[in-house]
Amino acid sequence: MNYYVYVDGLLGVKTNANKFKWVYGKVAPESTEAEFNRCRIKVTLDIRKTKDVFDKAMDISDYDKYSHFFARKNENKIYYDRSFLLSSKLRYSIEVENNNQLNVIVSKNYFKYIKYRFMNLHSLGYILTDLVSGLLLVNGYSTVHCSAVNIKGKTVVIFAPPNAGKTLTAIKLCEMEGIQFIAEDIGLTDGENIYGAPWTSTFRYYNHNKESKLDRLTYALSNKIPALQLFSSESKSIMEYFSAERVLAKAAISNIVVLGKGDNEVLVSKEGVLNNIINLSKYEFNYHRSPAMLVLNYFNPDLSIDRMFDIEKSIINKMINNSDVYRIYAQSALDYWKIISSIFGEGEIQYED
Repeated sequence: MNYYVYVDGLLGVKTNANKFKWVYGKVAPESTEAEFNRCRIKVTLDIRKTKDVFDKAMDISDYDKYSHFFARKNENKIYYDRSFLLSSKLRYSIEVENNNQLNVIVSKNYFKYIKYRFMNLHSLGYILTDLVSGLLLVNGYSTVHCSAVNIKGKTVVIFAPPNAGKTLTAIKLCEMEGIQFIAEDIGLTDGENIYGAPWTSTFRYYNHNKESKLDRLTYALSNKIPALQLFSSESKSIMEYFSAERVLAKAAISNIVVLGKGDNEVLVSKEGVLNNIINLSKYEFNYHRSPAMLVLNYFNPDLSIDRMFDIEKSIINKMINNSDVYRIYAQSALDYWKIISSIFGEGEIQYED
């Protein structure tokens, strides 16, 4: 089995797949069994032949049906069975243990061919992202769609709609001396701290000093022809841009920044920020309407989606109440980092070579 840790001490995956890519990370290096066992949330992903996904003695007719799912009341396990090409099947089973462990068995056909959401089919990456984000909430951690940096001891968590500039802002800030990287797309918070998920790799080509001509050409073409992104080259690790000592795994949150489009302006205000952050989380994470989560909740009322949402709001509220909150408006995404550095930095801006 292979071991991957996506958030240090909090989220790990054990699998017989060579790689597993999802929202929490695309380029995570192999880890150790000991580091995996230290994680709060553990996912075991086992890929098998279709005939070996379900127990050979199992009779699906003995189970209650919910669309393509099968389950029994008050059992924390669901089964998915659907016809595929010719006589082949798409199958998986998901079991929740102690609200902090997912045991997943999936057929090779499902894992290999279902890569994106279509025809009400969801890739394993999407399914597990939704389930894990819900289980993290039950355990007191909210996954947030953000970037984060530490500027001279002040931890700044940056929120913005997708493609608005939060990742670019974090990368540009971290090119400056004395600023440490925490997250560029995904982080976890308990309301007091931000935990980085450093293997997300959505930043790609923001550090133009270190990219190759091929990188720049690939990026330009993928912007012109979006379909090429489906066949893009291997994502890069943040460690190719910044040394390990420049990357923080965890830091206490002191400031929140919400980016917006407009004339250059900085407002100190918490008004509407809870709604903003919850809205951004709903866009990225779908535990509220995930088919697998809904089926688990249907047969197991204790695994409550409503309770997860209440916990999420409580955690985000705690984070906001414990932080100074800024709304920063600028006409260009390239201006956000300059404004942030002027607020939280000290003295003349210096850049790394």
